[in-house]
Amino acid sequence: MSLGCTATLCNFAKTTFDAISKTYSYLNPGLWKETVFIKSPYQEFTDHLVKTHSRVSVQRTQVPAVATT
Repeated sequence: MSLGCTATLCNFAKTTFDAISKTYSYLNPGLWKETVFIKSPYQEFTDHLVKTHSRVSVQRTQVPAVATT
């Protein structure tokens, strides 16, 4: 037997679903202009990183061999 907790959860779920449904009906691709890229975003940000960051080299060390007996 439940003591009202289920009704509260049901109301919350219905209200959340209703709010999300209304948001998605408002936000659609017809509300913004087409974006035209000169470069792909990956190339644009790669160029920025090359200009502002120095290359970091990492040297790996060998793990000492463990003697087995």
